[in-house]
Amino acid sequence: MPKRDQSVRPDFVYDPVHDKRHNLQRFTREKPKKPWWKKTLMAILIITLISGAWFAFFAVRNITKIAPNFFKFSQKLKGEDEGRVNILLLGVGDPGHEAAGLSDTNILVSVNTKENKVALTSIPRDTRVKIPGYGFAKINNANAYGDIPLAKQTVSNFLDEPIQYYIRTDFTGLKQAVDAVGGIEINNKDYLSDPEYPCDNNQWRSCGFTLKPGTYKADGALALKYARCRKGTCGDDFGRAARQQEVLSAIRSKAMSAGTILNPAKLTSLISAAGDNVQTDMSVGEIMRLNELTKDIPNDQFINVVLSLKENGFLKSAPDGTSDLVPVDSTLAAIQTFEDNIFAWGPIWKENPSITIQNGTAAAGIGGKLQTKFEKDKYPIAISQVTNALNKDYSTTRLFDMSLTDASSTPKSSNSSARASKPNTRSYLEGLLKVQASAPTPGVNSSSDFVIIIGSDYTNYLQIVSPAPVQ
Repeated sequence: MPKRDQSVRPDFVYDPVHDKRHNLQRFTREKPKKPWWKKTLMAILIITLISGAWFAFFAVRNITKIAPNFFKFSQKLKGEDEGRVNILLLGVGDPGHEAAGLSDTNILVSVNTKENKVALTSIPRDTRVKIPGYGFAKINNANAYGDIPLAKQTVSNFLDEPIQYYIRTDFTGLKQAVDAVGGIEINNKDYLSDPEYPCDNNQWRSCGFTLKPGTYKADGALALKYARCRKGTCGDDFGRAARQQEVLSAIRSKAMSAGTILNPAKLTSLISAAGDNVQTDMSVGEIMRLNELTKDIPNDQFINVVLSLKENGFLKSAPDGTSDLVPVDSTLAAIQTFEDNIFAWGPIWKENPSITIQNGTAAAGIGGKLQTKFEKDKYPIAISQVTNALNKDYSTTRLFDMSLTDASSTPKSSNSSARASKPNTRSYLEGLLKVQASAPTPGVNSSSDFVIIIGSDYTNYLQIVSPAPVQ
């Protein structure tokens, strides 16, 4: 039998046994098509899973760069049970930058874990301290001499505070962090002009930096210049340290906002910036615990302290004519006592109050004894004047708040001549003297913020040692 042509239509099949062609459509049942929305949902799910896996890998890879103890999930922070956690923030130059190992930013961040308070203490880079094994040198040398361990030990010895953790970053890390959160708001109060500020692309040349007073939405480049400028009108290391604290607080607020946490692009950029330019010995669990303790504390409630040459700034210029800064008290007792009490005294120090003491009794030298008490106990209050009151018949001690208008303790109206209210100092003095502050009475005039007129009840708050009887 001749062989039939088997090139048939594609929807038919040839059967050589029965010499027939069969229509496939009779035997093949068409598979139902999936609805378009199911295909779309499946595609989205697959993309989400792949993206999530990539993000998790990316996050872990970068976070392990930052924190070698990534997988250590602690329930509590070191020092939390004692009521205080200290973290040393160090800022260094980028790799290849001139003197990149010097830590020109040295900030001790202290967290009161019992009262949910945060304090920041900036130590200027030119502060002369004793560096273990190297003698006396500027504090920024400690990181260059012995890396993180020596920097922690040096600052710990200087402030007499244990340091549980550290975080170190460079210029690029600060700049990228600001850009990653979409910029920050800075409120520049002064006209800043640093003619020696280095060029962006050449650190060996000066391009200068100028910024007028005002509020700015700063990107990373502007934020870095704002935090780094120190020459000209930028206020040397003291002004720079204050602006650094402002920038760090602004980054914290932006990073913790929903606009960053819920934005994968910003979160990825922030992690990437940190992974390349930040180091810490805190685990992710400890970072999460730190965030839990401090997340509800607004930035304006932070206690910001910058050691300086100002009155009660704890530093003075070195007597040998160098650019070094040295403690006003060579024993470090004043600085260390203040740092130990920073959560109580810091708000008072921030108000920078001045006091006039008047003796309203017939007992001689009582005003001087109260001044000695302030100095001996190292209260962060400047005594402007000690004198005698017009009258010597005060039976009770009086505390006058010069910012008040009447006995109802109403603050003066806001105008150019009104004196700023200093509620933390007022509350502190009321507790110390066991009296309530009032508005100044007629005849009580002073340029100080407060006037204390000592009454014959001074033994309630001032221990007076009677002289030994003459034999």
